[in-house]
Amino acid sequence: MSNNDSKLLVAVDDGYAQTKLYTILPDGTEVKQVRRSSIRTGKQGIGSINGDGFVGLYEVDGVGFTVSELIESEDTKFDGFHTSVLDRVLVNHALVEADLSKFDIDLWTGLPVADFFRDGKKDEAKIALKRENLLKTVKAGGPDVIIPKIGNVNVGCQAVSAWVDFALDNDLNVRDDIDGAVAIIDIGGRTTDIATVMNGGASVDHQRSGTDNIGMLDVYAGLSHGIARKFDVRGNLPLSDLAKAMRNPEKTIKLWGKPRDISDIVDAVLEEFEGKLKRAIEVVIGNGASIDNVVFVGGGSALFTGLLKSFPHNGEIVPDPEFANARGLHKFARHKALLASQGE
Repeated sequence: MSNNDSKLLVAVDDGYAQTKLYTILPDGTEVKQVRRSSIRTGKQGIGSINGDGFVGLYEVDGVGFTVSELIESEDTKFDGFHTSVLDRVLVNHALVEADLSKFDIDLWTGLPVADFFRDGKKDEAKIALKRENLLKTVKAGGPDVIIPKIGNVNVGCQAVSAWVDFALDNDLNVRDDIDGAVAIIDIGGRTTDIATVMNGGASVDHQRSGTDNIGMLDVYAGLSHGIARKFDVRGNLPLSDLAKAMRNPEKTIKLWGKPRDISDIVDAVLEEFEGKLKRAIEVVIGNGASIDNVVFVGGGSALFTGLLKSFPHNGEIVPDPEFANARGLHKFARHKALLASQGE
């Protein structure tokens, strides 16, 4: 394998609630993985059942970290998350879990709209901080774990990258209906990002773009509180159980070893937050009358399908909306390389 062959373009959408990885291997295999952004400081002692040793252990500057969906995560809903050591460890863990150790990684990742732009321009200082953070060393906590080398880091805007996913097909062909205004609504873990892209991707309308602090972590918190009240649950319910229950068609959750009907709680929570999201979106783009396409992406879009009723003429949810940001980053990098090879 030549040095050039060892380089691999990898996109990671490192969200507050989930970490999504997308890449295409040299043999054409598409790799997609999604994991909860579940991390705690310290060695939590999560071991493999076959006795191979502890799993998900990492070390940064002598401090241990454990990444596992089996533990209750530290709170990732803080402003500096995207330039934090927690984010760095989660991104490296995603590369490990995708088994990419033989490659030199050309990493593409993103920032929310409110972090990527400042006063209508790229926030170069924050972008640089994220690049520098992800280029710093993370050590594996076990002798058999090989962390792929990150050779380069590029940072894009999350919602704008989802526009790229909407605008380009898998062969990088451009849609013929993107010359007007396209509003991307990205319902993520901590935030809902709105980016209105115009002129075929040439510009962003900052008056009709922004970030609101409403996300799926708030929805899960509301569900947890409702379950606690109804069933007298004490202590925190695992976030993975809440996420599964929210998407469970039967709307049940297992408590004390038996499934419990929580359909009334789920319906009430979805109605509450759908209303909040609708109002937050309308503050930014109104009822979408001057928008050609209102495109919903992100992990929350599949749950809040009722939002489409607010935009009956131009609203849609992209296929596989959880991966829109990561896929878009990957497509953008490939398209950029294609233009460079053609001398454009």
